[in-house]
Amino acid sequence: MPKSATVEVIHMLGRDSFEITSKTTGHDLFVQVMEKLEAPANSFFNLQYTDNKDFEAFIKPEKKVLSHDLKKVKDAPHQFALRAQFYPELVNEELSDERVQELFWLQIRESIVSDTCYCPPELCVLFAAEAMQADHGDLDRATHAGMIDAAKCLPERVLRQHDLTHEQWAERIANAWDTLRGISRQQIIMDYLNVAQDLEQYGVTYFEIHNKKGTKLWLGVHNLGMDIYEYKNKVTPRLGFPWTEIANISFNDKKFTIKMVGGKAPDFKFYSPRFKVNKRILDLCVRNHQMYVERRRKQLMGDGMVEDRAAFEAKIKKTREQLSAIRRDLESVKDKTHETAEDRYYEQQKEAGMDKYKTMKKAQSGDARRRIEEFENLEDDVEC
Repeated sequence: MPKSATVEVIHMLGRDSFEITSKTTGHDLFVQVMEKLEAPANSFFNLQYTDNKDFEAFIKPEKKVLSHDLKKVKDAPHQFALRAQFYPELVNEELSDERVQELFWLQIRESIVSDTCYCPPELCVLFAAEAMQADHGDLDRATHAGMIDAAKCLPERVLRQHDLTHEQWAERIANAWDTLRGISRQQIIMDYLNVAQDLEQYGVTYFEIHNKKGTKLWLGVHNLGMDIYEYKNKVTPRLGFPWTEIANISFNDKKFTIKMVGGKAPDFKFYSPRFKVNKRILDLCVRNHQMYVERRRKQLMGDGMVEDRAAFEAKIKKTREQLSAIRRDLESVKDKTHETAEDRYYEQQKEAGMDKYKTMKKAQSGDARRRIEEFENLEDDVEC
């Protein structure tokens, strides 16, 4: 008789327990979780766990759940977390189910408030207002008085950088919230995600690596390719390699070898010290590459949503004007002594007229041979 076990799954709406057996696969459990949440199984989410060496990993769909190297906690069930493992390029086209949109939004929202995804202060305020609109509907200053908790809806970094009381923060968030009247929960969620997908750290999974000189760097894997970041700056990529340039990825122990399309450039090699993490890097790269190819195939077939361009441009214009007004207000109470390195890198890019995609294009400029040579020669004291 198959061995049975109770597992706990934490998700953005709470937590649930599930009974599984030694024959239950990762896919089986994932389907159970999504059914419980009344959401369709999809390619973006997966179940994350902590292994016996305290590294985070995602379950293999085809592998038995209990065959994974799960961390054992005495007198406690095995615990998993439902998380987005992969990210859409265009949320409007790729997130069609409302519950999936909500789960994805809640995770992105959490990453912004926790500051794991850098977001400039003015946008943090607008996002906080949009979250209030999503959670509570139109602002009623009498009913909602005292409901805005700035400490729970803004990154601690943003609070620290401005000479404002929590009441003053709440007033600014309420003012932005008041401009969102009449917008439905689902629409405000998608408005939030449509802006968030253009943040520099949206959808980037970082891994610590080094080149042959031993220089510590970050590898960022995402839906458009892989980027190299200097160790002190995870906001602005130094070098980039789009999936269209990459023919094959493999690793042997600690060394990764990436063969470039066309064979004219030398192999791109980097080093990562942990075998299990290396397997995760490889899986993430392979699946992101596959999803990239599939998206381009659909685009060629014309399989995409037709967008009302005029309405979209009007909405973007309004958002930019709103952000400019919030930014001007916050600048008057900003304490620059608490400015972080991420703030400085972001401001440098903004002043240069750069955005996420222009920065990415710059990191990918020049032929692959030149970028690979630059990577190999990067040293710890290099400046942007």
